[in-house]
Amino acid sequence: MMQPSHTVLSTFVMVVSSLLMSSAHSRLPDLAPKPQPYNAWVAGSNNCTCVRELTQLKKELQEESQQRQELKGALETYVSELYELRAMVRSLKNSTPPAEKYSSLAKALPAVSFNAKLSYNRELKPLDTVVFDTVITNNGEAYNAETGKFTAPVPGTYVFYATILSGYNTKVETAIIINDKEVARMYSGAHDAHGSGSNAAIVNLKNGDSVWVRLLYQGGNHVHGYYSTFSGAIMTEQQEQ
Repeated sequence: MMQPSHTVLSTFVMVVSSLLMSSAHSRLPDLAPKPQPYNAWVAGSNNCTCVRELTQLKKELQEESQQRQELKGALETYVSELYELRAMVRSLKNSTPPAEKYSSLAKALPAVSFNAKLSYNRELKPLDTVVFDTVITNNGEAYNAETGKFTAPVPGTYVFYATILSGYNTKVETAIIINDKEVARMYSGAHDAHGSGSNAAIVNLKNGDSVWVRLLYQGGNHVHGYYSTFSGAIMTEQQEQ
């Protein structure tokens, strides 16, 4: 009867020993480092960032290279144009001298010009012609000192200039007339003094057109001499139409 009790006791001791050993092992720290699992998403993200940066750098380099090529092309164009301009300047310098050009132009253009002035004071009526009796220059003999009128000998573009001085403390209004048509007015007058008025006209004339200075209705009628002048000249000759 004692044998079964001893067997039970031995079995109980073995079980308790096994449990104690298992508990002791469970309390010991795990000193070995645990391996980190591979994270494919993190690795892929880093690779993607590098690829994007490299792609951006490559794009910027290509754009810079293209810009340099464009600048180089523009520079070559400017240099070519500069050489052409230099060649043109050399050609102009080696062509006909300016003096000869002006000389040939003067020979082709007819000598038509005049300058006349009043030699004394005049009291005029409205629409009277101011006759500038003293002729200083009359190239082409187109100005008539007796009538005060210029007659165009050839068709062309002419310039005319007139200056009228009023009497003392008076006023007078005059105009440059072409074939009875007014083209420019002069007002002359001053208080307690003489007043001077001037004007000019550039006009196209046909052969035989007449130009003169006329007194108008407004104001006084005194035209002071010596300071009152009338002049004109041809600028370019034209073909008769």
